[in-house]
Amino acid sequence: MTMNSMELHGINRWEASFLRGEVGGYFTHGIECTPGATVLDVGANIGVFSAAVYERLDGDVRIYAFEPVPPLHATLERNAREFFNGRLTALPYGLASRDDKLDFSYVPAATIFSSSSRDRGNIEAEQRRVTASVVAMIRQGGLGPVLRRVPAFVLTLLVRHKLRGMRQLETHQVKVRPLSSVLDEQGIQHIDLLKVDVEGAEIDVLRGIGEQHWPLVRQVVVEVEHWERNRDTVCEILLAHGFTVRTEQNPVQEAGDIGMVFAVRS
Repeated sequence: MTMNSMELHGINRWEASFLRGEVGGYFTHGIECTPGATVLDVGANIGVFSAAVYERLDGDVRIYAFEPVPPLHATLERNAREFFNGRLTALPYGLASRDDKLDFSYVPAATIFSSSSRDRGNIEAEQRRVTASVVAMIRQGGLGPVLRRVPAFVLTLLVRHKLRGMRQLETHQVKVRPLSSVLDEQGIQHIDLLKVDVEGAEIDVLRGIGEQHWPLVRQVVVEVEHWERNRDTVCEILLAHGFTVRTEQNPVQEAGDIGMVFAVRS
């Protein structure tokens, strides 16, 4: 079966378009995967990035996908059974610098924005930031040429209406673990690509990798939220562990105050 993000369970049309645009941006600046790769999908949601890697390598890949939010993990696990032919292990916890339990806000109407860093105190500001990013994506043609011609103020109203469900949050207490513990437990001997998209917790994820495990990692791609505040710290961690690092922020990402860090071992 040909698999794409529209066929996976648990995703609607606009989320699929948004995620497809994101996934395409991961394989630049020297990032590549070859058959037989081991890939870690941290912040997997329902498995769109994993699906893209699986297709890219014609199924010759081993994927470990991390998703701590129970409703999302249940869908990820279903997708793993039905689409990945035993090549994806869906792990029911998140990653952090230490073992802990955290409150995650789950957004049923827009699951890709579920996060431990969003709550009822900041959801209005987060909704404005996400709206700006989605509008910019549409203006770049991300949902086709017709919507691209719609005036920006009309798009903003439409996207705000679509994202009104972001205010409906469910709180789930979830387990998080340091990646080093997982590598030992799962017997992972090398990581060809570590993808991190954790809605603001990326620094904490990287700090959960012990010195003994960094040499196992060949490539890293991190989506960094609050770009100006966190970009340098993410880069410094990767540079300190022997990677060549590049950064990128396109207009859509700038509108959402996010950016990408690409790291390849020298």
